Amino acid sequence: MGDMYVTYGRFSKSDDAAVKLYVVSGAEHEIQNLEGDYLEWNKVLSMFDGRHPISAVCEKNKQLSPNDIHELIKALEDSKLAFKVNSGADFLSGDEAILEIEDLQAQLLHDYLYKNKFWLAMQQPETVPENVYYGMAIENYHFLFRESWFDSPVLNFVASTKARLIMNEFYSEEYGHDELIFRALQTLGITRENIKEAIPLPETLALCNALAYWAANDPLFFFTTMGILEGKDIEVDSFILAMQNSKKINASFIKPILDHANINIGAEHGVLTRELFREIPVVTHEQLKQMRANTHIFVELYDNFHSAVWEHYSTSSDLLRTLSGITLEGTVNASQY
Repeated sequence: MGDMYVTYGRFSKSDDAAVKLYVVSGAEHEIQNLEGDYLEWNKVLSMFDGRHPISAVCEKNKQLSPNDIHELIKALEDSKLAFKVNSGADFLSGDEAILEIEDLQAQLLHDYLYKNKFWLAMQQPETVPENVYYGMAIENYHFLFRESWFDSPVLNFVASTKARLIMNEFYSEEYGHDELIFRALQTLGITRENIKEAIPLPETLALCNALAYWAANDPLFFFTTMGILEGKDIEVDSFILAMQNSKKINASFIKPILDHANINIGAEHGVLTRELFREIPVVTHEQLKQMRANTHIFVELYDNFHSAVWEHYSTSSDLLRTLSGITLEGTVNASQY
């Protein structure tokens, strides 16, 4: 039947006709003097999914030299960028990889996030200061307003056409969700000019910047974060339940936030990560090791984000942190509403 290989890298367009840029996990590898259009070569690579022998790949791609196809896959194998099926090589499927990462995420979230001051306080919603509820919405607005920072770098994900299409569909569905949160803030008297001048907490910006870095430099790991960010495994947002049960927050404030949560749940955004990894045929153990290390960092940033919301808004009588309130000493005086 012939050897079968698996790889999920793809070629991207190069300014140098003599060079093919092979992109995998955000890293570029130059391959010299490979004859043929890069799009035709990507058709070849798409068939190296662990189910097609080399002979079948060559038969389906007669416009390219069979010898070149054999030499390419062998070169990729030698560079640990492709793996022969049943060879005992150190790799696993995307489905297997994300299950391992989800186990680690669940452990870290249980050990840290769910035990921080913010989420513990949500267990007794009537004792939570009103400004904490409003503050969480404000920081969520800042986060969603900057979502293009960390979603757009992966829209051209070259390693998997299906994964790229899934991500682009998600992006189109997410567009404008910050406006839903802004509608809630308007019920507090916050205007568009007010929110434009406002700045997020440092921990909110840290989370946004980290996600933007991972999206640009390690898209596979970035994909692992999306399930958590989109409310994986939840049927009802516990933050919204806490607002409702507190008896302190007006229904007009809650409704746009509830609408946003229902859109995410209805579109099944919580399972987005699994859908993406289903289209990733192979993850090396080295990649998995790096993803596990980054998971610790991500959960810490996510934990810090929620803790900062509690620490700031539970002690402040003001809502917005504004640029005009920054003093020469670097402190911030929040505008009052």
